[in-house]
Amino acid sequence: MLNKRRTEVNVLGYRIERVQKFNERGEVSAHWYEVLAPESTYVLGTFAHRAEAEREIVSRELRALQRPAA
Repeated sequence: MLNKRRTEVNVLGYRIERVQKFNERGEVSAHWYEVLAPESTYVLGTFAHRAEAEREIVSRELRALQRPAA
């Protein structure tokens, strides 16, 4: 099986990639979206839909704003 990754969009420094999984006949058997951390390739989450991935990024940033500064 082969996985193919493609950057869909950058949101607030985070990268959303669409990952497609191909079967032995070369057909897409599954796909999902991954959110990658800014300036790294660390995967923060996996989502079925791009909108879910975008909401996660906005939620993470809002939570970060609510934390008191150290």
